[in-house]
Amino acid sequence: MNAYIIVEGACTEYIVYPRWLDILAPGLVRVDNVCDMQDNNYYLFSGGGIPSIYSHIANAVEDINNINAAGDVRIDWLLVCIDTEEESREYILDRINDTLVQRKISVESFGLEVFEQKVSMESWFLGNRRIFKSNPEDAELRRYISHYNVRENDPELMENINVEEFSTRARFHHSYLKRIFREQHIIYSKARPGDVCEKHYLDRIIQRWHDTGHIASFGRWYMFVKDKLAVSE
Repeated sequence: MNAYIIVEGACTEYIVYPRWLDILAPGLVRVDNVCDMQDNNYYLFSGGGIPSIYSHIANAVEDINNINAAGDVRIDWLLVCIDTEEESREYILDRINDTLVQRKISVESFGLEVFEQKVSMESWFLGNRRIFKSNPEDAELRRYISHYNVRENDPELMENINVEEFSTRARFHHSYLKRIFREQHIIYSKARPGDVCEKHYLDRIIQRWHDTGHIASFGRWYMFVKDKLAVSE
């Protein structure tokens, strides 16, 4: 089984997904070049953000069609990981389909799965209840909690606190996470996500989804990895 994975960003997703896959699917080995695939491999590529990721998805579909047609190796899945931000899953699927139609490209003999990060990957990270302090010292974090308590409520459903402060919900979710980490004397940035890569942190996110049904878009990704990518070693 082989997978070609496109992530939206060049920082957080590009760092975190390989670490999480090492934990959940250790039998799946990353390769640096799609041409190096043999069996039980995955290739990870950054789509460079919106809107360029849509062109890269179409390019990947075309490449996989050609690779599979050549017969030397088979790629079974094209997996796309993308923030919804202010959009919906349906919008993303329609835009991918429109791009493929415009390019006159179709998916042939492999699976295409889209995993939306609703609202962003930081929204998933907010699912760890263990790092949350109900009465933090940081007044700004207390204001965030008063607006929306992510320990009790689904982080994916959190609205923006103030559009004049944060142009998008994703930016607010990012700020909320940074302040939660800072309260624990931990630094978080997109380029250095740190603890979120670790098994103990991933386990807490899985537990949150399993216990509450919150962060449902994470749960869908997790179940796919568990059922389809966690190959036997």
